[in-house]
Amino acid sequence: MKNTLRTAFAVLTLTMLLAACGLPAAAPTASADVVGTAIAATQQAQALAQATVNAAALTSIPPTPAALPATPTPGPAVEYVNLTEEELAALIDDAVAQAVAATEQAATAVAYTTTDDAVTAEEVAYVYEYYYYADYYVEYAEELMAEYSTLYSDLATDMVAEMNAIEAEVSQLNDTLTSIDSSLQQINSSLQQGIAVAEDAIAQLESAAQQAQTNAQELQTQAQDMISVLQAEQQNRVDQLSQIQPNNIPTDKITALKSAFEFVDFANVAMSDNKLSRDELTNLTQLGKNAQAGIQQFGAAGGGGGLGAGRADADLTQFSGKFDEITAQFARGQMPQARGNLNQFEGSLGARPEGMPSRPRGGG
Repeated sequence: MKNTLRTAFAVLTLTMLLAACGLPAAAPTASADVVGTAIAATQQAQALAQATVNAAALTSIPPTPAALPATPTPGPAVEYVNLTEEELAALIDDAVAQAVAATEQAATAVAYTTTDDAVTAEEVAYVYEYYYYADYYVEYAEELMAEYSTLYSDLATDMVAEMNAIEAEVSQLNDTLTSIDSSLQQINSSLQQGIAVAEDAIAQLESAAQQAQTNAQELQTQAQDMISVLQAEQQNRVDQLSQIQPNNIPTDKITALKSAFEFVDFANVAMSDNKLSRDELTNLTQLGKNAQAGIQQFGAAGGGGGLGAGRADADLTQFSGKFDEITAQFARGQMPQARGNLNQFEGSLGARPEGMPSRPRGGG
């Protein structure tokens, strides 16, 4: 989002300013390798709470800033493919909320530091601390939404539309944060040169902060029903799949068992790219309905000629509910659970019938 050199310059400027004031230098803010970690987000939320106290303290203290927010420490990277759709959406919802709160704190810090129509070097450094938190959460929200699009754009119609609307608001918020950054740099440049800060520069900073607060409120409004949109769409997928009826029922026990393996194989191939399209989910459900009907009709113990010694007496009807269970998990975006359930189901089916191909490559 921001040019690396410019960010480094800003951090260096802050360090020098704080050192000149005899204050401990703030550690560099969250970098790109921190973005996308849920643990770091939690730690930053705690720091943001401290930032709220700091902003309030500005009303009663001289230009020397209060204690700086605690610096978050990086946590382990999150593998998004191991999250459910709902868990990923919850991360997005939290990141957006944190971006809104951090931006409002940055706007408040600007308002307090410019009430006397003057800005000092210490106040520039202080506002930057809030700016960096807001900038972090905006980047984090953007990354999470990009991950959601990669994993679910072929499956989630309503949620993708919702995400696009939220992303547009986040983009506008990012633009106004960039304006705050530009104004702070302009003011900081004047201070370093020992010249008076222009009134226009202060006015631009105030205007950018006010616009950022407006954008933050608009983002909050847009994102407030995201989770309910997700839940409604997931239930709609399940309801639509429940209407599918068998259209090619196996005619004996061996073909019923084969149809169960065909269901497993299709699911593994479909999920080999870590995502599932709506058409793939529909086709998987159809295969499951066919296999389920065959197993219910022919899967009882006995009557399994061609399955080999000991297999003819196997009771396959105990697995008839697995097809609906697995497809419902996929429909609800519970991909890790569906994968595990599918693998367990495959193992329970035992050896493949004679003449049936082995498991396809690239299976989940």
